[in-house]
Amino acid sequence: MQNWRCTHTFTGHQGWFAGVNSVAFSPNAQIIASGSDDQTIKLWNLKVLQEIQTLSGHKGIVRAVTFSPDGEILASAATDRTVKIWNWANAREIQTLFGHYESVTSVAISRNGELLASGSNDKTIKLWDLKTRQEIHTFTSPDSSLVESVAFSYDGKTLASGGWDDKVKLWDIGTGKLTQDLSWHSSKVRSVTFSAEGNILASGSADKSIKIFDLTKLEDIYNTLNGHSNTVTTVSISPNNEILASGSDDKTIKLWNLKTWQEICTLCGHESYIMSVVFSPDGQTIASSSHDKTIKIWQCD
Repeated sequence: MQNWRCTHTFTGHQGWFAGVNSVAFSPNAQIIASGSDDQTIKLWNLKVLQEIQTLSGHKGIVRAVTFSPDGEILASAATDRTVKIWNWANAREIQTLFGHYESVTSVAISRNGELLASGSNDKTIKLWDLKTRQEIHTFTSPDSSLVESVAFSYDGKTLASGGWDDKVKLWDIGTGKLTQDLSWHSSKVRSVTFSAEGNILASGSADKSIKIFDLTKLEDIYNTLNGHSNTVTTVSISPNNEILASGSDDKTIKLWNLKTWQEICTLCGHESYIMSVVFSPDGQTIASSSHDKTIKIWQCD
């Protein structure tokens, strides 16, 4: 049994509405970014355990944040219908991407750092060229619904999305066409993620379950993980592909062994819904964020 414990709690997002919707590690694992209902993004230094920067500019709730693979830029998505690109080190906004006509709920950057994907309540996913910052494709299908989460595959050829139609959809990056329409959940899909090796796709849903899909087979669900007592809001796979972390509206984080499919442990400490859970690049640290306005750091003894 692994003994993961909370080693630090960051507080700093302010206001009546200051839930923290998203956290992301920088590639060197020294910085964490957090996006909040308070319309700001904060940067936290993990060595000195202090806030080092606040990025202001969104005119709505910040729903998602992510670093580029080289760590030089940060992308954020918000309910103001925009995606912003930041030079986070000097708190400078580089550019705002316009195109969605409803809240932007999710954002992801490809492993080669060339593409950015954004999912929105306007029922579309947009693909952007990060160098020119121009829109390349708009992904949509006749049965598309509000998009909650997007993720690039390891090889950058496929984009996964989850949304209010209870489905996980797979899109061809080159053509913008829908290639797989996976109807394995019975309620809205809140989070999708790929393993680092690229062969596993995991999704978390309001049906309280986590589904694991083997992309090499494309036939059936590889496994279903049950244990949360409420909506699974976020899923993340460790860099060594051995552990899956899930966060839930039940206020807990669960860690699962991806070889035995058994629950490793349950992490408690947040006082409200878990909004985001991510592994550090070396897999030794987990960061979580919650509607309770905090970010917690977890490490294994």
